[in-house]
Amino acid sequence: MNPFPDEAFLALVPTPAVAAEPGEAGNLVLIRPKIVSPRWAWLLRLMKKPAYRVRLDARGSAVWRACDGIRTVAQVVAVMEVTHPGEADTQLRTAQFLLGLARGKFLRLS
Repeated sequence: MNPFPDEAFLALVPTPAVAAEPGEAGNLVLIRPKIVSPRWAWLLRLMKKPAYRVRLDARGSAVWRACDGIRTVAQVVAVMEVTHPGEADTQLRTAQFLLGLARGKFLRLS
């Protein structure tokens, strides 16, 4: 069984792929178009709500703010360990959260 996150994943650089706006209590709201394919993007004009709005909690907002396109996943984990001390499994939780955001096309891992 391969351990997650491995060294290759920790070396990736997460870069935001969608816009974020301030939400309640200083948390962020991510805004992602429902259609990301350029071929079908014209449908967005016909939709009443063309974007998903994903509300992040305090921890998710802190992870998102740490993803600046310069820091690696390992550096984002280090930021989370400093800003949220005493949490169990910070590395695993942060890595899984970033992987989920990448799968949902909210950010890119390169």
